[in-house]
Amino acid sequence: MNKDKKVTGWIAQIGLLGFLALVGCTEKKVESQPSESLLQQRVSGMMEMPAGDSTTSDFIQMSLEAMDLNFYLPAIQSPVTASYNGQWVLFGGRKYGLHSMDNDPPAFQNLQANDSIWVINMANNTSVGVPVPASYFRYLTASSQQYFQNGDLLYVNGGFTFSDSTSKVSNWTSDAFFEINLPNLIQYVTSNGASPTLDQVFTKFIRDPYLQVTGGEMIESNGNFYLVGGQNYKGAYIPGNTGEYTNSIRKFEISQAGNSWNISDTLTLRDSENLHRRDFNLAEVILPYTDSLGVVIYGGVFNKYGFGYQSPVYISGLASGNPAIQVDDSLKQEVNLYSAAKINSVLAFGEYRVSRIALLGGITFKAYDPDSSGLVIPDSTLALPFSNLMSSYYTNGEDETIELVQLPPNELLPGYLGTNAVFFPLPQLLYGNSSGIIDLNKVFPDPITGPVLVGYMYGGILSPVPNTFTADGAYNTRTNPVLYGIYMSIPMATVE
Repeated sequence: MNKDKKVTGWIAQIGLLGFLALVGCTEKKVESQPSESLLQQRVSGMMEMPAGDSTTSDFIQMSLEAMDLNFYLPAIQSPVTASYNGQWVLFGGRKYGLHSMDNDPPAFQNLQANDSIWVINMANNTSVGVPVPASYFRYLTASSQQYFQNGDLLYVNGGFTFSDSTSKVSNWTSDAFFEINLPNLIQYVTSNGASPTLDQVFTKFIRDPYLQVTGGEMIESNGNFYLVGGQNYKGAYIPGNTGEYTNSIRKFEISQAGNSWNISDTLTLRDSENLHRRDFNLAEVILPYTDSLGVVIYGGVFNKYGFGYQSPVYISGLASGNPAIQVDDSLKQEVNLYSAAKINSVLAFGEYRVSRIALLGGITFKAYDPDSSGLVIPDSTLALPFSNLMSSYYTNGEDETIELVQLPPNELLPGYLGTNAVFFPLPQLLYGNSSGIIDLNKVFPDPITGPVLVGYMYGGILSPVPNTFTADGAYNTRTNPVLYGIYMSIPMATVE
């Protein structure tokens, strides 16, 4: 995207016309050429819409299909996940739903932690689990760890866990960082721990107070590691208490001294107003410059009013090691403000790259009201309910986003789910050498309009109601045992 073609800011009321700003075509009209795909033509059509158009439907619709599995699939929320050679890896997280808010029973009990490393092979209809090695047990069974996959390496950091063997509940934020060789980890699990050796699986292990974070996110670019947001929760959970928020992006590198590895070249970018967040969605985006990987923070909790954050934060400069942020006050995100199943995707359109981020459920600010067929803010006593909504976010990755919420007559989620769930993309649909970004041009090659299976939503919290704590008592949540196939389609009504 050339800077002289990009519009800075937009008017939210014009809805999908915001695409014009995203692809930067105010000075150059994009004509639909015969060589363009249907998907690209659809974007061209949006850019020619009149300014008064208030359409709010996404031209890509999403749907779910519950999978009928003939093998055991563990139900876990907040796990670490990776995908390699068509196999899924997961560990950490919890085998229980939302933690209690009154410590009756005690929250974050160790017995509810996921104590196994799992390898899932959908093609072979198999799942294999082995106990987490004793030497790394308290680290790798933690909840809400930060992690990032780069090819055959998985980086894992922090999380909320227990301080020592006498603890019955989580009471400590881990200060550990791992580099994990995924092919070797898969072999270790599928051989029932027989081979290879642990030092061939866990190739780097570092402990440092700088790494003591839970509930944030991690990204790596060009050897630079970043811990974004999160907190250091000290001691056992106490209702109403919060940890020490990092209020920052913590950058570091990895260096070797003799036979040991350490963190080095640390740099901390602080912003106590805009980075005071945890349990948000960190979306990977493709930027148009040499430093091409960027990320956007969507949502997160809690602001000074006790609600979720609504203004996205764009982070650039990752490959160079000089992170910078820009806050988008022009967008106030309406739904799905909490960590949820997230689909990163990108549309390559000539010289442009437009990222589309989809969020499936979670915890929301506005909820769907069937009486008005629209979104409403719940009563203050019912604030931040669980979500049954799917939403999408089209962004240039630098300073602009539009939010589109899928509403009836289009499909809602089949319940209040998606919180702390994860998404596994189909590997054949990935963009370039990315481990997690879908290429929309691969999803919709002409003349395909869908529905196209793009991946699977796994785990997370399933709630029977939007708000579990009511005047009539509390409702129990649980980890979601259902695996859903996620489909994308371009409805014919948007094609004509």
